Amino acid sequence: MKEYIFLLEEPVGTKEIKILASGMMDAFKKAKEFRKNIVQDTKLKVNMILKGVRYTD
Repeated sequence: MKEYIFLLEEPVGTKEIKILASGMMDAFKKAKEFRKNIVQDTKLKVNMILKGVRYTD
């Protein structure tokens, strides 16, 4: 498993989320869904950037 780290840039600040996934597409789908929920709740623009990947056991 790998831990994918995404930065969510909101107008009020930056949030870092970590997602455990076996592949990049799986992690991206989960992060995109997380971002979509924030946008629906706050009605603000949220940018998403991949910060890095941490390899775990």
